[in-house]
Amino acid sequence: MALQFKSKRRMKCIHGQLTLAQVKAGTVILAAEPGRTITVWDGWLRSTGAATTATSVDVTDTAGTPIVAFKMAVGGLGDGVLARVGVATHYTGTTVGTPLTPGKGLRIVDAAKGSLTVTTALDYCLMYTVES
Repeated sequence: MALQFKSKRRMKCIHGQLTLAQVKAGTVILAAEPGRTITVWDGWLRSTGAATTATSVDVTDTAGTPIVAFKMAVGGLGDGVLARVGVATHYTGTTVGTPLTPGKGLRIVDAAKGSLTVTTALDYCLMYTVES
């Protein structure tokens, strides 16, 4: 069943790949748009190289407020395994579908600051809407 909206919001997707250094640094993947609000609806992360040492890689707003946390140690995210929103063994988070603070973007970061050590890269895909 497709998501249906009462307004004329259009679903967008941002996807790409971050290196281990970029994830540790907390790389912004979607820049803030002044006066606009982002809502994350769905998404996934996938490790290239086993991420067995990770405790959590978080999708946060650009101020650092967690939006979606993909628990990599729980569920054993290995090489090529998807951590998907809504799959209990990979994901914790209560703000999917909740609008961010206006004027905030999105970033991906190693939440435990250094727990992610084995991964070569991290693929990501997030579905979101933007409203004025």
